Amino acid sequence: MSDAETTPTQTPVAAPAPGRSITVDTPVAKPLPRREVITRRIFLLGGFWTALGLAIVGFLGSPLDFLWPRNLKGFGGPITVTPDQVPKEGADPIRNIEGKFWLLNLKAGPTTAPGADSPGGLLALYVKCPHLGCTVPYRPDFTFNNVQGWFRCPCHGSTYSKDGGVKVFGPAPRPLDVFPITVNSDKTLTVLTGRAYEGTGSTQNPARTIAYEAGNKTPPKK
Repeated sequence: MSDAETTPTQTPVAAPAPGRSITVDTPVAKPLPRREVITRRIFLLGGFWTALGLAIVGFLGSPLDFLWPRNLKGFGGPITVTPDQVPKEGADPIRNIEGKFWLLNLKAGPTTAPGADSPGGLLALYVKCPHLGCTVPYRPDFTFNNVQGWFRCPCHGSTYSKDGGVKVFGPAPRPLDVFPITVNSDKTLTVLTGRAYEGTGSTQNPARTIAYEAGNKTPPKK
């Protein structure tokens, strides 16, 4: 080997870097707060009191709702009747659709049905038949006991007098019910309506009329 020949050059090798330690910050698990467990006894008691409360509300709710005062319009509240809607004395009754009543203006004297004579004047009769609740029309063409013009129920034939709504025939348990009237200073009428007046009809209906004069009010049932 000649002097020209050289020793092969060795590639330097990098020394390995010193190892690094890795620190992992692991959160420590914390126990969840203890939840309240509903026992079987508490569950049953809760269901019992809930059911009892609902039963009381259901039992008392309807009567309280019926008696609770409110500003009602239409049937169930006061109805204003203008003078042009008041029938002439002795004329056929006029039906008030909104208030569900017949308005009568009777002549003074004896009536066509058993009962008290009438002093004459205004009377408001509920259109509902006391038998099963059918609407009772006035039949000017219907003749009974040789008298023409009666209130007659189309459902079961209960018949009531034109001059007071007194029952003369049929299964109805009483005469037509009466709504209270007040005559105002301007000659309008205020008629109180509603189911609260069911049961107010009697053979004394003709005697409960009032003169068409300001300040007069329907007297209570005797």
